[in-house]
Amino acid sequence: MRLLDSDLNLYRVFLTIYRTRNLTHAGEQLGVTQPAVSNALSRLRTIYDDPLFVRHGKWMRPTLKTEQIIPDVMQALQLLADTLAPETSDQPSE
Repeated sequence: MRLLDSDLNLYRVFLTIYRTRNLTHAGEQLGVTQPAVSNALSRLRTIYDDPLFVRHGKWMRPTLKTEQIIPDVMQALQLLADTLAPETSDQPSE
């Protein structure tokens, strides 16, 4: 799968699930329903051919694959966020 064929919002959901360990809490933080989070996770599972998170009681436990890719996902999202930050210039304004 090519990156441009993927919905980058899926990775925001992925990171939020990782941080909250709960689909309902992730949805609350993202302002979407739990079924929307579940749908996004299902799409990611297809992309990575891995469950990514497995239910453990009321919590979602990350799989080994998730633990392997989460640092890169976090870094990529941060790099994208940085492109939206206001530019600071070393040059004096005119």
